[in-house]
Amino acid sequence: MVRRGRQTRWLLAAMVFAVMVVVAVQRQRILVAVADFLVVHDPPVHSDAIVVLSGSVPDRILEAVDLYRAGYASRVLLTQEGRPPGLDVLRARGVDLPERHEQNRDIAVALGVPADRIEILPRRATSTLAEAQALVHLLRAQQLQRVLLVTSRAHARRARTIFRTLAKGRPEILVVPSRYDSFDPQTWWHERAFVRRLVTEYGKLTIWWLIDQWRVKDNKA
Repeated sequence: MVRRGRQTRWLLAAMVFAVMVVVAVQRQRILVAVADFLVVHDPPVHSDAIVVLSGSVPDRILEAVDLYRAGYASRVLLTQEGRPPGLDVLRARGVDLPERHEQNRDIAVALGVPADRIEILPRRATSTLAEAQALVHLLRAQQLQRVLLVTSRAHARRARTIFRTLAKGRPEILVVPSRYDSFDPQTWWHERAFVRRLVTEYGKLTIWWLIDQWRVKDNKA
């Protein structure tokens, strides 16, 4: 019995060692696969509008301008984040700090998009889910059939999952992550900022999968 117990321990130790070797050898592939899962991309086709989600400047608006110039849509819609704390006080003191949607508008105009082709959505949102709820309602009210949703690379899967769940094909949502976003699935673990971004995205995806999607379905029921 003693010998059999020793054999079992040695066998378990060998198995653990083998797993550690495999993980070490495949480490880079695993890390790349973890990031690749987040970065989804729908081939752009002609659509009714290009929607730029708030959150990052100028990478997202650059992608939207390229799509506009390529003729994929004739309208650009910009979402608004929640009002930054202290902004009203700052402006009252004579300092005009443009918000991100205002920066996006100004960049698009400077790059040749006519001002009358740009619409800033009136409702502010403090999360991707809130953006989706407001945007899907507006897009349906305007009877848009298909939109290109521009966001950052690591945010692409979560944005597509949430928007498509709420839209249910009305309108069709195609997600185009910005090529100007410097997040790289091949090397993301070398940059602390990208590590934080990836961990944050998985945390928010988990909240969506475990809580928010069921709350949305219950509210519709």
